[in-house]
Amino acid sequence: MKVVADSSVLISLSAINQLELLRKRFSEVTIPQAVQEEVVIEGTGQPGSQEVQSSNWIKVKEVHPVE
Repeated sequence: MKVVADSSVLISLSAINQLELLRKRFSEVTIPQAVQEEVVIEGTGQPGSQEVQSSNWIKVKEVHPVE
């Protein structure tokens, strides 16, 4: 099963050292570019920043609005 994650789940699971639960539960984990920027860039030094940046299994994709 595939999932698109938001920043709150990445930060929360990282804070309790359980980010791997996403990897174990879902075949593919994708985050929008905005979530990556919020967690990794704006959240530098906060839970999730290093974990998301160094993971090779979280895919970042640009999201385009549907009209």
